[in-house]
Amino acid sequence: MHHAGFSVFGLARAQWPAVLAAAVLAACGGGDESSSPTASASPSASPHAAVPLARSAGPLASPAATTPTVLPPTTFSLTTPDRVTVGSIVLNGMRYNDVVVTWGQLLAGGLDAPRTSYNSFDPGTFRATLPKVQVGDTTYTNIVISVTGLVSVGSAAPVGPMIPNDPLFGDQWHLLNTGQAGPNGTPGLAGEDLRTTMAWNYVTGTGIRIAVVDDGLDITHEDFKVVPGKSWDYRVDAYGDPSSATGSHGTSCGALAAAQGQNGIGVTGVAFNASVVGYNLLAANIDQFGAGAVVKDLADNHIYTNSYGAPDGTGQAFASGQAWRDAIDTGTTSGRGGKGVIYTWAAGNGAPSDRSDHDGQANYQGVFAIGSLNDQGKRSSYSEPGSNILVMGYGGESCDTHTMTSADIMGAAGYNNGATSQNAEPYTDYQGQPNYTRCINGTSSATPEVAGITALLLEMNPALGWRDVRAILARTARKNDPTSPGWVTNGGGLGVNHEYGFGAADATAAVAAAGTWVNLPAQKTATAAQAAPALIGSTATPLVSTVALGGSGISKLEFVDVTVDANLPDFGTADITLTSPSGTVSTLTTPHQCRDLSDSSNPKTVACGNSLQGGFRFGVVRLMDEPADGTWTLRVGDQASGSTLTAWSIKAYGH
Repeated sequence: MHHAGFSVFGLARAQWPAVLAAAVLAACGGGDESSSPTASASPSASPHAAVPLARSAGPLASPAATTPTVLPPTTFSLTTPDRVTVGSIVLNGMRYNDVVVTWGQLLAGGLDAPRTSYNSFDPGTFRATLPKVQVGDTTYTNIVISVTGLVSVGSAAPVGPMIPNDPLFGDQWHLLNTGQAGPNGTPGLAGEDLRTTMAWNYVTGTGIRIAVVDDGLDITHEDFKVVPGKSWDYRVDAYGDPSSATGSHGTSCGALAAAQGQNGIGVTGVAFNASVVGYNLLAANIDQFGAGAVVKDLADNHIYTNSYGAPDGTGQAFASGQAWRDAIDTGTTSGRGGKGVIYTWAAGNGAPSDRSDHDGQANYQGVFAIGSLNDQGKRSSYSEPGSNILVMGYGGESCDTHTMTSADIMGAAGYNNGATSQNAEPYTDYQGQPNYTRCINGTSSATPEVAGITALLLEMNPALGWRDVRAILARTARKNDPTSPGWVTNGGGLGVNHEYGFGAADATAAVAAAGTWVNLPAQKTATAAQAAPALIGSTATPLVSTVALGGSGISKLEFVDVTVDANLPDFGTADITLTSPSGTVSTLTTPHQCRDLSDSSNPKTVACGNSLQGGFRFGVVRLMDEPADGTWTLRVGDQASGSTLTAWSIKAYGH
């Protein structure tokens, strides 16, 4: 920005009457990087009342907008050096465009990447922060000025959905479900989506870095904002290019989280101004490198999205390793300057054989287990239920019905070669567009979507700790499939369902909550154990065992570990539940078959084994906000006979 244009303008703030202060507030509270429809308004219209800026999302608009919306840029001209035209500003549910203000001093500015998605105004200091200011052919960034007056307002309208100009956005029903139909012609249920379009008026993930831990990431893709030189190639265990012809899964997952938006290309990510790095862990030995991958460049990453886990469809229980758990704990205690990084984790695609409870990574207290919904707002047929499920994203069903539209590896490699089917199904992908696909699904898809919502929250309120993000997602989740009989209200007043966790992630509600959120107090833990061996009863008359927890100081639970040590020859014959002091029942396992899938063409039914012997840890998040103290009850039934409960314990986390 031309320095000569930014000298002291002179007028003191005290010289402006209160009505002008109100006008400035009405002119300085929103964002340049988002957009909404505009309507004409008289420049001389009376300003809104002077109130502190509420950085919160407005209500959902109806009907949904479908035409891409454009915002004017923020500009400065040397011909009027005392004025700045602020392209767009949001305040109290209204968007004001082409707002001309006078200013006094330039307090900050540069040419580095914008750090926020929106213009903002601090009424205490009369300072405006402008992410981008266009001066001739140059765009300056992160400008901070002192505001001295309001000259005019070009137009105003209620905030409405922000619709990106990316050509495949209309197919991304998980972002805006207007009832689009899949290849089978069945329309989706309008409104069953992540509610992102209103949230984008406030935040878009600017300044947030997401690590995509997967099979690869096409860092050359036209629709990514990749941090140069910071991706990791585990094939050589060094910084490099994690891309490969087989890295389509990670590429599609990364795009669901953070494909660039408003660039007129391809698709839109949930956090479409976030940056990404790729770690191709799945191209190497997970046991060897898995713990390191989740703390790679811990000082620079904000979110790690992980769309992998225990083998699907086996029915077996898989414990997590100590090194991996230690790494997750390091990330949540040391990441983001002590506020903790966020780990989104796929709940698993093994239903009906599997429960996410059985996955020692997805059920760990330091990660967010994410399930999948279809375009009707119901659990995808493969999405595993569990007491550890936090919230749901969208994965759809199968490619011949309705799955997700996302990026694919550039060129013919990957899911879509642009011309022919790569399996026995009819070709239903994007003809002539091999850089994109409409055939990615699974909890793999749902997980990076929630990572994208998390990026929106961290831009909205960088002070949020990882536990705060978890609480916000749970408390603002939307009750999807409301007639499901699984919905109960827990002792903290939150609706929860084994199939859906706390419900569908809601970006608009979550962003609104983040703007005024007060961080949770320091976390406390408390334990209780029962070590008296006892015979396990039948599933009809199960063994009932209790432990008492008192003096914990935890009035609001956040998570509960339940470790069960049992001599139970076949884990698949067991039925185990935990009942909290508030009476909420959490199912940990139910009778089920296990399968040997080593020969995919000939799966075999096998015994599940003595998986609980020596102790297996389950994780429960559905008790959030309940009090911890009181009597905890474990019920253990077995379809077989002769099994024994050796010991069990709980570890409560909360505040």
